[in-house]
Amino acid sequence: MKKLAVIGQYGTGPKYLTGQAVKTVFITDWMKRRYGEDQIEIVNTYGWKKHPVRLVRSIAKAMKDCSNVMIFPAPHGVKVFPSLVSALNRFYRKRTFFIVIGGWLADFLKKHGHIRRATKKFYGVCAETKSLVEDLKAIGIDSSWYLPNCRDYVEIPTTKDIKEPLHVCTYSRVTKTKGMADAVQTVRKANAILGKDVFFLDVFGAVDGSYKDDFEKLCGENKDVMAYAGTRNADQTLETLKDRFALLFPTYYEGECFAGTVLDAFLSRTPIIANDWKFNSEVIRDREDGFLYPFRNTDEAAGILVSLYRDPGLYERIQEGCKESAVRYSSDVVLQQLADKMI
Repeated sequence: MKKLAVIGQYGTGPKYLTGQAVKTVFITDWMKRRYGEDQIEIVNTYGWKKHPVRLVRSIAKAMKDCSNVMIFPAPHGVKVFPSLVSALNRFYRKRTFFIVIGGWLADFLKKHGHIRRATKKFYGVCAETKSLVEDLKAIGIDSSWYLPNCRDYVEIPTTKDIKEPLHVCTYSRVTKTKGMADAVQTVRKANAILGKDVFFLDVFGAVDGSYKDDFEKLCGENKDVMAYAGTRNADQTLETLKDRFALLFPTYYEGECFAGTVLDAFLSRTPIIANDWKFNSEVIRDREDGFLYPFRNTDEAAGILVSLYRDPGLYERIQEGCKESAVRYSSDVVLQQLADKMI
């Protein structure tokens, strides 16, 4: 009997850059190191709609072979996988875990009673924020508990090579509600305050198809302060961010929860300037390990960026706060809690 079956998007390359895929790969790889690759059976759900029968057979086999089962569903997959796994578990009686990605699950389950009933049957429903745990318990998901996002802790130098223009960045999917236009305005306003072109914006991430035309227009109209920098694999994140002066996180995406981007900022010792939206204030300690500004207030965001530029002491204090938070959310601390609940 193997230790764990993983059901989620698992792989490398451009098609595995979503928050769902990144988290699935990260937790799975940690479990491989913890228990050995031969103890982990993976059912890759990427493109599952093209071969649903084969997928069901693969999930059934994995559940038969393993003592524990974890699912990592995205919004489309949640319509299928909780019900499927709960139904199969009537026969296999395994310990099942629902790893929640994003902050949308409670609202979704309120509208879909049959999926809510299936979710209740999981041994653990692991939510990224304490607020989401409370929301899930309020609708009867009593098995929900707090499992924050995490990263492998790495000790890196805090000293950055400060040369103008200073490159700041966004590091997320490129969509309208991830705040790309707000990021541009923040940089432009900061430069205006200083009376010179100090900051330049690098936009990293996969461009959503529905936003492609608008984003290309945004880039074309703001070439003097921004450029699209392409995508990076997860193992390139630290190397990319450690050379940036700051990370802008102007998201107002409705499904935002404990964004991995915040952890990447902590780990790379790169001050994050984030919109005070959804659960960001639960994760970022304002003026300790990052900054929060009022909803979509780019004047405030620009002012924070200028303060970091003018006050090296403030910059260094935020970097120290980033280090403390990187330790607090390290994988060996967080994921051991999950491992302890497995059989």
